Amino acid sequence: MKTIFGVWLGIGLLVLAPAALSRNQKAPEAEALPPGAIYRYTNPQGSMVMTHTLPEEGLYAGYDIVDAQGRVIRTVEPAPTPEQQAAMRAQREQALDAERQSQRDRELLRMYAAPDDAERARDRQIAALQLNIDYARGNISQTRSRLDQEISNAARIERSGREVPENISVLIDRYTRQISDLEAEIAQHEADIEQVRQNFEPIIERLRLITSD
Repeated sequence: MKTIFGVWLGIGLLVLAPAALSRNQKAPEAEALPPGAIYRYTNPQGSMVMTHTLPEEGLYAGYDIVDAQGRVIRTVEPAPTPEQQAAMRAQREQALDAERQSQRDRELLRMYAAPDDAERARDRQIAALQLNIDYARGNISQTRSRLDQEISNAARIERSGREVPENISVLIDRYTRQISDLEAEIAQHEADIEQVRQNFEPIIERLRLITSD
């Protein structure tokens, strides 16, 4: 079950926050100027600026590289702002996550054609664990009967004024430990049943969603 659930786990899509992405953005750089050339761009105030050193506002506004005669050598489109870069990264990440989710759904449908199939698989696992519980409870009942018998024997011997033989004490200790171990085994199986239910719940819900059409 761990393998099945591990394949499917992660149904929720992970979207990176733009603020976190922006910390990892590489700052854009201006193209190197050929000899005698200059940068030209329009600043946010609408004025044309010509400079040998392009400031950040020029990168984000877009600029021309012009020669000494004012001819445009190259036009460079505006660089995306950090916010725009973060948004583009987030969109790419969402697209990747959507594809990964689609792949997980395909894998899920290869295992279970419909929610009913997953429910039956869940019930089979629970039934197997419940069988173990019933078997352990049967062993407890038998062991408790033996324990009660040995305790009764020990009490009868003590009432007669004799010392309880070591083998009876050993059996009492053994049966007590066996009952304790079986009770722990039952508790573990009950926990496993609850885990199976929890593991299958999102699987069944996802199958209901993707097979609802």
